[in-house]
Amino acid sequence: MARLAAVLGKADVICVTLDESRAEAIAAALGDACPGAIVVHLPAPDGLPGETVAASPANIGARHAALAALTARGRRRHALILSVDAAMATGPAVDGLGAPLTLAAGQTIDADDLCATLERLGYQADDRIDEPGEMARRGMIELFPTTARHPVRLDIADGRLTAIRGFDPVTQRTTGDLETIVIDPATWDVGQPGGTSALAVLPKARLALDPGVAARGQQLRALARETGARGLIDEDAWLSLLDRPRPVDILPKDESSAPRFVEQRRPDRAALSAISAWLADGDRVILAGRPRDLRFLKGRLGRAKAPPLVEAEDWAGALSGPSDALILLSLALEAGWEAPSLHVIAAADILGSRAGGNGPALHAADPLGGAVDYRIGDVIIHEDHGLGVLLGLEAVQVGDTTQDAIRIGHAKDTQRLVPIEEADRLWRYGADAEAVSLDRLDGTSWVKRRGDIDAQVALTAKALLGFAADRAARRTDPIDPPSAPYETFIGRFPFAATRDQLRAVEAVRADLASGTPMDRLIVGDVGYGKTEVALRAAAMVALAGHQVALVAPTTVLARQHLESFTRRFAGLGLQVAGLSRLSSAAEAKAVKSGLADGSIAIVIGTQALAADSVAFADLGLVIIDEEQRFGAADKAKLRARAEAGHVLTLTATPIPRTLQGALVGLQDLSVIATPPARRQPIRTATGPFDPDQVRAALLRERARGGQSFVVVPRIDDMAGLADQLARLVPDLIVHQAHGKMAAAKVDQAMVAFAAGQGDILLATNIIEAGLDVPRANTMIVMHADRFGLAQLHQLRGRVGRGARRGTILLLTEPGQEIAPATAKRLKTLEALDHLGAGFAISAQDLDQRGAGDLVGEDQAGHVRLIGVDLYQHLLARALAVARGEAADRWTPELHLGEDARFPADWIAEEEIRLNLYLRLGRLADEAAVDQFAEELEDRFGALPAPAQRLLAIARIRRLACAAHIARIDAGPAAIALTPRPDFEGNTSDLEAKGDRLLLRGDPGPDPLAAVAALLERVTA
Repeated sequence: MARLAAVLGKADVICVTLDESRAEAIAAALGDACPGAIVVHLPAPDGLPGETVAASPANIGARHAALAALTARGRRRHALILSVDAAMATGPAVDGLGAPLTLAAGQTIDADDLCATLERLGYQADDRIDEPGEMARRGMIELFPTTARHPVRLDIADGRLTAIRGFDPVTQRTTGDLETIVIDPATWDVGQPGGTSALAVLPKARLALDPGVAARGQQLRALARETGARGLIDEDAWLSLLDRPRPVDILPKDESSAPRFVEQRRPDRAALSAISAWLADGDRVILAGRPRDLRFLKGRLGRAKAPPLVEAEDWAGALSGPSDALILLSLALEAGWEAPSLHVIAAADILGSRAGGNGPALHAADPLGGAVDYRIGDVIIHEDHGLGVLLGLEAVQVGDTTQDAIRIGHAKDTQRLVPIEEADRLWRYGADAEAVSLDRLDGTSWVKRRGDIDAQVALTAKALLGFAADRAARRTDPIDPPSAPYETFIGRFPFAATRDQLRAVEAVRADLASGTPMDRLIVGDVGYGKTEVALRAAAMVALAGHQVALVAPTTVLARQHLESFTRRFAGLGLQVAGLSRLSSAAEAKAVKSGLADGSIAIVIGTQALAADSVAFADLGLVIIDEEQRFGAADKAKLRARAEAGHVLTLTATPIPRTLQGALVGLQDLSVIATPPARRQPIRTATGPFDPDQVRAALLRERARGGQSFVVVPRIDDMAGLADQLARLVPDLIVHQAHGKMAAAKVDQAMVAFAAGQGDILLATNIIEAGLDVPRANTMIVMHADRFGLAQLHQLRGRVGRGARRGTILLLTEPGQEIAPATAKRLKTLEALDHLGAGFAISAQDLDQRGAGDLVGEDQAGHVRLIGVDLYQHLLARALAVARGEAADRWTPELHLGEDARFPADWIAEEEIRLNLYLRLGRLADEAAVDQFAEELEDRFGALPAPAQRLLAIARIRRLACAAHIARIDAGPAAIALTPRPDFEGNTSDLEAKGDRLLLRGDPGPDPLAAVAALLERVTA
């Protein structure tokens, strides 16, 4: 970075790196170091040459914006940072890019013309706008510009753009107003004739190349020849662009790493002592970090009588500042370095894992929160009438008013109309309509089942409260690790921890220090960093003098964990050992002896660790990885090992019993929903087997320096497929792994493949459990229709774990008819290809399989009888009853004579209106209704009168509940309240007549407001 910054002060510069992650890091640092220059990172296309899957709209938009930034004229210097893959990819000629579409609030605009322009730019119409490149036209225009952080809503009235509002793609709520928005294209023809490399944009720039760029270029070119792909610059043009005078040498020379002060007892004092000594020797010292970290350190150093502190605006200013002062520079670095007479200290060298907290955080939806989306055709369950199919909405006349009702289909083609005020009694069931027997319209088939379920749920609630009380009563010694070696351990993590990882680690640390045994479930999608949380938990316990056992479901995964734990704990004085069926008798005996006498601090193994012959001197923590691969009895036995200690469970797709147990509080729960910074969604495609497609995919992966998995459902499928692969790709090295091989051979083959040996691993689903192969980016699943949904998701998580985007092809037998349920399963996986999809897949599994008996061994579960949503609701009520709390469920009966609904000409999409009715029915109080009203106006524009009345009635219903009013009748001459037996409100000015309370007189022009005011007066 420093050498590039020095060159950039005098000339434009291009830096071509070997991979994308290095390009991103250099561009970020150089942009901080040279704020006066235009520093551009050009991403590599995520649709690589030879692939049938197009580059994503976000990728195309980012590349378009980067190229446009390079064409900006003026006196500012330009720096282009890109990987060799990006450098060799062709794009449109820069003079043909055209200016992006820029919109400003207040400008004149035609909505039809704008939609047509967006379509020409490649934007696709969609109902819900949550991905770049999508648009929708409602009362306003919604779109997600390909280079924007969030989508926007364009309010257009009378031919003018009245407002541009950004909104959150998850909550759909407005985040703020914008003055302008830039709209880059969502599609390119990257193989068009005349396309050129981005290197041509800066023909006079000085060039810096990573070692190995030339060899990587040859690999890409061989791939293009092999597949006949377009999209790469031709060889002569490439060599000509690289032939530039005065290349920049960026190879390390006399630099070395800066000291890690955080690993010392008093990091700030150690840093201050070193800084003072360096300055006394006449050296230049620069402290670099994010603004927040610099402010914090400035205060600490100021109180400690530090040398003079001088802030620099850029790298050049830092090098020319006073030599007797400590120079502060806003520059994000993961670690510092030293050169002759120069010392660059990163804030992280002093603060450790606390540094960098104000960087841009990736937004992640909470997979446990938010409303469930209902679809027409879903199986639902009515609390009073049982199973039915959601058929849609229907407008009905009720007296002189028009209301919406929800149409439900029951057995024998009968149907029921459910008033929208009963929407809170409808719950999603989860299974397909073809897989269940619907209840009869008269409800007789449902009544008996409902009684049995209520009784069973009540028993479960009592047992859960007993478990919770027992757990709260248990005590253990608090664990607090020594800070210096713990920071040393954290410093060895080569990546920046995500926000959710840090939250999970802090939750674990609080659990360990609480004095109550920890039982925490960490749910995070494949590749989201659960293992790092386990590593840090193990470090906390082991460094505090207790033993740790990590249990993995397979010997291969245990072997990989053993290697990573051994590497991370090296030099900390803690012995790490492994115990599995692959251990020899002598090795097993030595490990068991070390565990018994306490000399082994951390043991990694399989179920062998649960054997009665294994004894621990002081077991403080049991970590269960991939918990979904263990049976309930196995997990109970492992938990028993930590009776006086702590348990940490890790999973990407928790089995229904575990998920449900965490949701109701049997375990504490941490969710890692933030993807790692460079983690990309795995592209998922389904289709029949095509030998040409398979050959191209495997060759493409080898050409880009990666590896591939080919997965079959049965061992019997492997021999024939191995022969076919030998014919299709004879030059590629194929390894095999399956369950009938000797355990040692399976372990050897898989570990060798993970170490980079071989091009293809042909295997059964034995690889699904946590195998980490950073170079593997392609997976081909044969006979994908024979795998389960969670299995396929776990398999998908084996690719794309490095900086490159992964691809999985789910292939079926050509010409074979796939059962509708199976086709739906494959399409579900294809649709759930976004980051964090594992939890959604688990939720579907919970819907379809049931949770099992939370306090016993019954895996069928009550959930399967009534669906997870209703079960959650009934269990919450049963828990309240078991605690002695009031849990009476009733709904006020309202006769207000008002036309109240969400009009179809305001919200055209029937499913959106249906979901809004269902959400409205579950809002708890007036404040929630008010927030809901704000959201509706934000998303769909001003509320029409029927919608305003619907929300007013929703507020009245909640006021009536609070006032214990069972029924309200409102007419032109009076308002009548029918109180419940427990009513104790203010009845002054009310006339008692029978079981009713009357307020006589004309309620005025707004009867709903008069009813609400009366209820507030009664409650006061």
